[in-house]
Amino acid sequence: MSMPRIFRRRNQEPEPVRPGSQPLTRGINGEAPAPDPLPLLVRDLQAARDEATRWKRHADSYDTERTEATQLCDQYRDELKRVERERDGAYRERAQLLAWLAALHPATTVITASPDVDEDGWQLLYLVAGGWQMSWHIHPRDAELFGHVTVVDVTDVRAQWDGHGTVQKYERMRTHVRLLALDGLGTDGASMVVTTEASEVRSA
Repeated sequence: MSMPRIFRRRNQEPEPVRPGSQPLTRGINGEAPAPDPLPLLVRDLQAARDEATRWKRHADSYDTERTEATQLCDQYRDELKRVERERDGAYRERAQLLAWLAALHPATTVITASPDVDEDGWQLLYLVAGGWQMSWHIHPRDAELFGHVTVVDVTDVRAQWDGHGTVQKYERMRTHVRLLALDGLGTDGASMVVTTEASEVRSA
């Protein structure tokens, strides 16, 4: 009995690959080839570049903020120095005026160490005008302006604070100013100022 012959048609289409199946390609000795490392390297390199870019943005932002903060601190420092100069100038002028006021009342003005200030060199100036006590703290840098004032111990009766506060002190000063101004007025309220106008006319 003869076997049937199997004929293959020319241009026969290859059998389609079923979904989910891939032809296996074998390498040397029938082993699967190692995966290509290049795509992984490219991916890692791009990730590193993205990370570097992100950190550079943070660094640039930090540098900008630091520069702005430094400039702001410099501005505040300059403004603080200006304010301190103005403050020191005002205190110096105050000390000059107090030294002048003390010279006008030599009999009732004394200066002593200030027991209520922890810093060394501070003094208290006591002055009596119009029957009222007034007092001021004197900064060490202004002490040389009061060389003409009598220095007394803190236990001296003339250096005993009568309890007046800042508001009361300036009320006493204003009252004394009004009394001094009234002393210079006549009974009709006209200023009693002596002039030489008439004598100058006669001599001309």
